[in-house]
Amino acid sequence: MDVAPYVKNGRTYLPVRYVAMALGVAPENIYYADGVVTLLKGGVAVQLTIGSNVLKVNGAEIKMDVPAEISNGRTMLPFRWVAQALGASVSWDEATQTVSMTL
Repeated sequence: MDVAPYVKNGRTYLPVRYVAMALGVAPENIYYADGVVTLLKGGVAVQLTIGSNVLKVNGAEIKMDVPAEISNGRTMLPFRWVAQALGASVSWDEATQTVSMTL
């Protein structure tokens, strides 16, 4: 990655493109327009709006505990929320401060 992930308000943030690609979203299925990020994978459409704590999965709204945001000019997404929306299992190891994902 060209920017480092960070933890804010107890959530790990990563840049949108790296989150999406790690979850199997093809680069041509990553969209950004007017502050809205859209990720398409199979029959799932995930949308996040910068500054909003609402995640939409196929149009259904899910309230996240943190918003997507811009940091140093990059769109950063709360990893767990996006990963779970795209079918991944996410775990946190407190002892090693490590996030693990299983697709």
